[in-house]
Amino acid sequence: MINVARRRDLAVALAGLWPVGGLYLDGWAHTHVPALETFFTPWHAVLYSGFLVLAASLVPAAWWRRRAPVRDALPAGYPLGLVGAVVFLLAGIADMTWHTLLGVEVDLEALLSPPHLVLMTAGILMLGTPLRSAAARRASLTGPLDHVPAIVSAFSVTAVAAFFLEYLSPFLDVPVAGTDPGGQAPGVGEYLVTTVLLVVPVLYASTRLGRVPPGTIAAVAVAAAVPVGIFNDFGLPAGQLWVLPGAVAAEVIVWWAGRRARLVPLVAGLAVPSLVWPLHIAGVAAATGLGWSVELWGGTIVLCALAGAGLGGLLVQVPDDRQVPEDRPR
Repeated sequence: MINVARRRDLAVALAGLWPVGGLYLDGWAHTHVPALETFFTPWHAVLYSGFLVLAASLVPAAWWRRRAPVRDALPAGYPLGLVGAVVFLLAGIADMTWHTLLGVEVDLEALLSPPHLVLMTAGILMLGTPLRSAAARRASLTGPLDHVPAIVSAFSVTAVAAFFLEYLSPFLDVPVAGTDPGGQAPGVGEYLVTTVLLVVPVLYASTRLGRVPPGTIAAVAVAAAVPVGIFNDFGLPAGQLWVLPGAVAAEVIVWWAGRRARLVPLVAGLAVPSLVWPLHIAGVAAATGLGWSVELWGGTIVLCALAGAGLGGLLVQVPDDRQVPEDRPR
């Protein structure tokens, strides 16, 4: 039964990579093909065919065979995924109507288009299914392979969120390289927003899976940093790829902290930004030089580390010493 559940979750997780790839191809088209004025494009074909494959993978085998009632055949974690599939279908129809009546958006308009935001929400519900499924059966996850579907799921969910937050991504416009004082405050905001993007999936894994499976932090960092490079044709890979050693180092620290499981959320929230951002900034410095002062970029790292620690600290389980033993008089 465990192997069956793992294979099912892995099939869903791998199927999810198809629409995620289609999403980034479509984003590239919106950025690089300004004359695009139709819904029926090769990039949309990749995206929506990926949706059909992902939706089909969410349907339990017993449903296809008609051998079990709907409720009995639905694995834990899958109901929201199927809801997401229905919403995605309806939003896709709305998106086609929107494009037909109002044309095709470009730049920030495409990210904030109402049908696109609903598609994003529905897609995350679908892509997060293996992660929710793993959380529902966490007690049976013993070997490293058992966590692979959840890690792939975390990658896909983060990649979709990073896509819709690309206008706030320091991996894309690398604000630390700029010299315009007017861009400093928005740049700090980009680092804070992306810190949340990096930390939240890790904290979810820590609390719902009972641990941070090895590879989760690296997968989330890659999802947040690398795919968005498609929008600027990977113009500054050093600012993206240098974060990977920091993510691996954070993996080691969080694994070590696992000896005291209740502190893992705090350690993860602190370690991820404390190690990812210095490596990112070092990569930018090596490639183009820094436009920010040491006080500014150093303070940004500390601020992001404090923000991550604050998020993780909210999830730390503190023993309640006020509980009265049963044999003690009340």
